[in-house]
Amino acid sequence: MAQPSVKGKTAVITGGARGLGFAFGEVLASAGANIAILDVGTPKEGSVEELSSKTGSKIIYYKTDVTNREQVYQVIEKIEQDFGSVDININAAGVMTDESFLETSDSNLSRTFAVNFVGSFLVAQACAHAMKRKWEKLGSPKPADVGPIGHIVFIGSVSTHISTYVQQITCYTASKKAVGGLLKPMAMELAQYGIRVNMLSPGSMRTDMFLQVEKTFPDLTKQFNQESMFGRVGFPHELGPAVLYLTTSAWTTGQDILVDGGVSSWKHRGNWS
Repeated sequence: MAQPSVKGKTAVITGGARGLGFAFGEVLASAGANIAILDVGTPKEGSVEELSSKTGSKIIYYKTDVTNREQVYQVIEKIEQDFGSVDININAAGVMTDESFLETSDSNLSRTFAVNFVGSFLVAQACAHAMKRKWEKLGSPKPADVGPIGHIVFIGSVSTHISTYVQQITCYTASKKAVGGLLKPMAMELAQYGIRVNMLSPGSMRTDMFLQVEKTFPDLTKQFNQESMFGRVGFPHELGPAVLYLTTSAWTTGQDILVDGGVSSWKHRGNWS
């Protein structure tokens, strides 16, 4: 039996210019997928060209505000024209502000939910329409008679499974929990079109943003390290196997997969003394 593969597939990755989003693009491109990067920010100079040259994959950056419905739909239609289809969607665009619940501002609340929830919703919806069009071109087969038509993966957070004393991120956590609420109903509705819907929830990862925190607040970094069973935070490439699984599995849908170094599986000390 042939092993599932992303080779030749087109992956739409939001927040793909940098950080975890770009790391996901590296994983999929190295496995043979073509990548459409959606981000309001720009990639590091030369990074897209270097990745394309190294992997042989077609990679295009589309400047996109994921909170703008019209813009999102226009970009996804452009991607269909440029690549031929949309097969994978990873929603990694996100924002987080360290702000206590009692002091959470209207601007933080609006921006966090706009990017993290509304942005994920709109891009997933537009990609699901594209995947449905692909299904229709195949003759609208019954789900039992065909393999996956598409995979949608939301990026969640370990913070929706266990609270942390290291940061005050109630607003962020609530937005990610809202995204998690999409999983099962979306999986149910889209199964008839052969579309799988899942979530990957990582713990703290050594992204560029984390490295800046490490330089500025070394004591805070130590606290992050202590939350993991292994005494450190994760590296983006350590999410690679889970990303490949969730973008190829035919028999997994409606699930939230934790990849957190054990953070959510044990009791952490408090910091109130």
